[in-house]
Amino acid sequence: MKRTSKKMDKIERSYSKLRKEFLLEHSMCQLRAVDCSLTATDVHHKKGRGKYHLDTTTWMPLCRNCHSFIHEHIQEAKEYGFHYTGKGEDDECCEEEDLS
Repeated sequence: MKRTSKKMDKIERSYSKLRKEFLLEHSMCQLRAVDCSLTATDVHHKKGRGKYHLDTTTWMPLCRNCHSFIHEHIQEAKEYGFHYTGKGEDDECCEEEDLS
């Protein structure tokens, strides 16, 4: 049984391609918090994944440690504009994906 709709499959294929290109162009972590590995492996969706899911202007390249930091320190992340504070804020961010 199929888990997602055809529409969502198409969106996810587009997202996967955009994400790979984005991380190739933005290979350095933008946050550089504690234990930063410097190399961006994750895409953080500053405005959630809803209608902005494919909008690369709302994405932030992060290493795994900095991405975890943002989600573990929500209040600080909101103050600095790294975390969506409106409707749909409980949308998950994209996790690390093998780019090889």
